[in-house]
Amino acid sequence: MRVMNRAAVAAAVVGVAVGSMIGAGTANAADELYGAIAFSESEWTYSTSVDATSREDAIEEALFWCSLDGASDCGIMVEWANGCGALVFSETAVGTGRGPDRATALTYAYTSLAEYYPPAILANIGSVDLSQTGISEVVCTANAG
Repeated sequence: MRVMNRAAVAAAVVGVAVGSMIGAGTANAADELYGAIAFSESEWTYSTSVDATSREDAIEEALFWCSLDGASDCGIMVEWANGCGALVFSETAVGTGRGPDRATALTYAYTSLAEYYPPAILANIGSVDLSQTGISEVVCTANAG
């Protein structure tokens, strides 16, 4: 489990909704691997799961680890199959993304964060220092592209 700096959580709620909508869908094959990132708005903590054999297992594991230290409001921010998930942050918001590889997941995460914290878009063009954002986590399944 990771702990992020406290910030305005109202923006985080919106980031959760956006992060859940961005990225590729999942299929239902026996050789698929799943991942998920859960986030607590009240505690600004998160947890991940990766290489689960089902979507449900990935979600359950991420929620379990997120709430282990007492966070009662953990929710899934992003989930994926056969790829990567990313969580990025600013002082006031978080963003998530998913994609077939690390770079794509980060691009979507910074794009979702930029809807609530516009300087975040600078990270997508190589100016992470100017964007005043950070990467909390990028997690990829073993079979990611």
